[in-house]
Amino acid sequence: MTTSLAPAPARSGRGSIRQHLDQRVHPASLAPLLDLDLANPSAFCGGCAHSVLKKLHDGQDRLKCGLRPRGSRGLRGPDLRDLTPACAKYAERADTTLGN
Repeated sequence: MTTSLAPAPARSGRGSIRQHLDQRVHPASLAPLLDLDLANPSAFCGGCAHSVLKKLHDGQDRLKCGLRPRGSRGLRGPDLRDLTPACAKYAERADTTLGN
């Protein structure tokens, strides 16, 4: 039995974050994306007032979405990047530092 698979675009991987973005849903807040054009978004998570930095025990920082409640392990969903496209709940950050 053979199945024909459509070739993946040049972007690598189809992890859960990419799958959410393909569906035009934000991977952390699960809200619709602010822009449908992923190639040229008008706003990013790195500039959102809801972004928080989670400090790990080894000193590394992880960008998280403050709209997502902490889970049983103290996490707030997937790690985000500064250039992750923003969701419809985007609010421009007034200062340049991230909250905790």
